[in-house]
Amino acid sequence: MISMQPIPSSSPSNFLFYVILVIFLTSTSISSSYDGGNETDHHALLKIKSMITRDPYGALTSWNASLHFCDWAGVKCGKRHSRVTFVALESQGLEGSLSPHVGNLSFLRVFSLANNSFQGAIPHEIGNLNRLTILYLGANTFNGVIPTNLSGCLNLQMLDLARNKLVGSIPKEISFLSKLSFLSLGLKSLLSWGTLRRWKRSVFLEIRWVGSFQTP
Repeated sequence: MISMQPIPSSSPSNFLFYVILVIFLTSTSISSSYDGGNETDHHALLKIKSMITRDPYGALTSWNASLHFCDWAGVKCGKRHSRVTFVALESQGLEGSLSPHVGNLSFLRVFSLANNSFQGAIPHEIGNLNRLTILYLGANTFNGVIPTNLSGCLNLQMLDLARNKLVGSIPKEISFLSKLSFLSLGLKSLLSWGTLRRWKRSVFLEIRWVGSFQTP
């Protein structure tokens, strides 16, 4: 596996992500020895790679046929089922757009592309990832609106979409994520809080005075 060369970031949410990441890696059965694996996951990862147009640090050098895809840099699979559960490629200077095929990684629990230069819309297929617990897409240049079907990520606990170029309203469907405990969004004003008051539990909100979100 190649050595990743991260770009430093001082964001508090990045620190929190790494704390949770350590907990995830130490509490989940992950193995570097695999039997076969799933071709759907393999194909999805290749589609994600194909839409990345710049990789200045060679983060995806290992994403080739010489290694099992579970051993690719930034990728982890479950020991029992050899399905992709973890993809983290944050702070690698990557450019491109996010393939809708990400929605085919049906066992994915952690997905982070934070602090890169991804652009275009956030694919609504992410809403198919009902096992996802951590989604970090902050500090990119994603545009368009927040997908309403993020509510399909029923197990989502941490969501960071801040520091992008997203516009429009904060969808009320976000408030349906009953397990969410951390949320970071780019907000224009605290009036957007009205959309988020629907939660019946305590949620840590990182409010940022950027973007152009409005309440519905």
